[in-house]
Amino acid sequence: MATLQTDEANIIDVESINWRAIVYPVLVVLIVVAGGFGYYYYQQNLQEQTETQARAAFIKATTPEEFLKVAADFPSSDQGTLATLAAADASFAKRDFDGAISAYSKVVNNTGIGAEWRDTAQLGIASCDEAKGDADKAIADYLVVARRGLQSPFAAYAYDCVARIYDQRGDKNTESAILTQAAALDPSSGFTRAAQDKLKELTPQSPGMSFQVPSAVPAPQAPAPPAAPAPVTAPVKPPTP
Repeated sequence: MATLQTDEANIIDVESINWRAIVYPVLVVLIVVAGGFGYYYYQQNLQEQTETQARAAFIKATTPEEFLKVAADFPSSDQGTLATLAAADASFAKRDFDGAISAYSKVVNNTGIGAEWRDTAQLGIASCDEAKGDADKAIADYLVVARRGLQSPFAAYAYDCVARIYDQRGDKNTESAILTQAAALDPSSGFTRAAQDKLKELTPQSPGMSFQVPSAVPAPQAPAPPAAPAPVTAPVKPPTP
């Protein structure tokens, strides 16, 4: 029988597709993605368990030492940070200002937490220095938060604290300059409005003129400080702005 001759390649001679080269990489990607999701949820579950355990330990703590132990046992938890702040507050209440500053500094130096946590601790340090009678250092500590301006919800409060110190010194010019800084911040903050009201009292007004809220002014330069005033008890944490 004659064999059909053709120049075209037979279909069975076509090179087969290497499906392994396609399927295997896809499978690897799927495995990696699935593993990533699994690891993420595992870490989430582990973090929740850690927070629960830390909370239980936090509730039982009553002394600065016990709070610091909770923080040491659960260093990466929110409850651990709260425990460190609680230790500082407890030390402040006992007038152990150096112990309070040490605890607050742990929070300030923890770059892995939110800025508001660090601002709160910084204000705690300032309160300790003010209570110790070191008004100049307290001013510098308060200004660390104050000069963050709109980036911190506690900036106006910090400026108000500085203004209060200058008011106690009878330095109305610097107090007015400080209040001007606070008055230019978030208008919804009660501390900003308090600064504006106080600034009205310090600023003489001509008949028919109205007080204008400043938008931005240069930072005031503090004059040479007089003798430190008697120790005062300052609030450790600012009220909600």
